[in-house]
Amino acid sequence: MGHVERPAAGPSRVSLVVVGVAIVLIATNLRPAITALSPLLPQAQAETGFSAGVIGLLTTVPMVVFAILSGWVPGIGRRVGLEVAIAASMVLLVVGFLLRLAPSGFALFGGTVVVSVAISVGNVLLPTLVKRDHPRRVGLMTGLYTMGLNIGPALAAGLTIPLQEVTGVGWRGALALWAVLAGIGLLCWVPVLRRRPRATAAGTAARRSMRAMLREPLAWAVTVYFALLFLVFYTVSAWLPKILVDAGLGAATAGTMLSAISVVAIPFALLSPILAGRTRSQVWLSTLGTGLLLAGFLGVLLSPLNGTLLWMVLLGIGQGVTTGVCFVLIVLRSPDAERAAQLAAMTQTVGYVLAAGGPWLVGALHDLLDSWTGPLVLLIALVFVQLSTGLIAGRDRQVGSTTTKEFG
Repeated sequence: MGHVERPAAGPSRVSLVVVGVAIVLIATNLRPAITALSPLLPQAQAETGFSAGVIGLLTTVPMVVFAILSGWVPGIGRRVGLEVAIAASMVLLVVGFLLRLAPSGFALFGGTVVVSVAISVGNVLLPTLVKRDHPRRVGLMTGLYTMGLNIGPALAAGLTIPLQEVTGVGWRGALALWAVLAGIGLLCWVPVLRRRPRATAAGTAARRSMRAMLREPLAWAVTVYFALLFLVFYTVSAWLPKILVDAGLGAATAGTMLSAISVVAIPFALLSPILAGRTRSQVWLSTLGTGLLLAGFLGVLLSPLNGTLLWMVLLGIGQGVTTGVCFVLIVLRSPDAERAAQLAAMTQTVGYVLAAGGPWLVGALHDLLDSWTGPLVLLIALVFVQLSTGLIAGRDRQVGSTTTKEFG
């Protein structure tokens, strides 16, 4: 029989700080296992002998795993408890990192599957925990979560190669070094694990089928918003340096420009959920974020070599704002923790299926047209669709009802 968990009553200021730090560290661990691999792919291909197509699957495997597993994660959280499931995911993350140390291409893929399973759990259950334990601090706690999501890629992009060069451990060792961060995250999660609430028997409402969520138009609006956000994110991560290099920018500078987006996004990923949590409607904030993305992409399309840093700043602010809005919508549009888990699972199941096809579609369109104009126009059109879905998802409603409570 499944169970729900009663939130602990009246957390102290000290315990809130402990939980906040733990959330940041867990969230920071949800991306380096994937993003740290990108700069190491040429070395991995040279050693394993895999073709470019096969080695490229390493960046697709995580999104496939997210899509397959996310729908099952709420049930896991109900069965073992949110805190226990998140702690287990950090242990699994360390195991996956260490598995990729083995001198085998198949171990590389196997380890990638393992870390992807671990990340799936955190992706779904951290927003659920925020909804359950901090309904009046949704903005702050979600902001800490989304800030961590942006810190992780920035650290991985900026430190993986330097760590490899300083330690001399090789590309496998450079990947495995990120297990240290996962271990730190696990240690910081122990106090949260020890104060986990006691479980009580769940009623029928707590075990609502995902089918009910799939019939919710509002849930689909949030899901499409999430899907387009991450489709654009993964496509930019894959192709923006190439777009800038083909326009005439140096390869090193193009890589720096991509890193700048993640760095600029960090404070806005923290601030936007806090602002969103203080207002009934998040339409204005979603529109602001997508508007900045549109301005950044238009700049890259029309003048890639003049004002490049400005375009990256606009894209970074837009990414931070829309990421924060996206995750806080999952919490604010859900009346309880159970449906927050279901909505998180739905958004990520559908979202990552679409996101996985983004880099491939843009690459294929470039090959067809022999130009980046068409792909950039496509990205701009997708951001327009994201803006439109934000007008629906950002309205003051919750799934299963027509009214929404305000969360401070």
